[in-house]
Amino acid sequence: MLNPRNAPVEVFLATAIGAAGAALFVLMGVVQWQVEADASWMRFPVIVAVLGLLASVGLAAGWRPARLTAAFVFGLVALIHLLAVLNQGPVWVRVLSGLLSAAHVFAVVLLNTRPALIHFTGGRR
Repeated sequence: MLNPRNAPVEVFLATAIGAAGAALFVLMGVVQWQVEADASWMRFPVIVAVLGLLASVGLAAGWRPARLTAAFVFGLVALIHLLAVLNQGPVWVRVLSGLLSAAHVFAVVLLNTRPALIHFTGGRR
């Protein structure tokens, strides 16, 4: 396992985006639960948040397959948020989902940079 303290800024930002995005998605579900008085609003955000947090933990731990796994998970989460943007619903949900979608796409781009690739493959910097 690689030393996470030596991780480049790109990996740190992608990890932070994944964790913060998961927390915000659960917060959106909590607000919708309170507005609609229906606890089923929490099920899907919690499942997606667990996937995002697992990917972030893998990035923080420096596991070799974590980069590709996190890129796949973050891309999938970005598509989920994009579907929420295109769906009917409150404007605040659509705007926040658009921002979260853009942030997750940015995290995928960060994971595909050269410093992140070198960090996870163990090459020279």
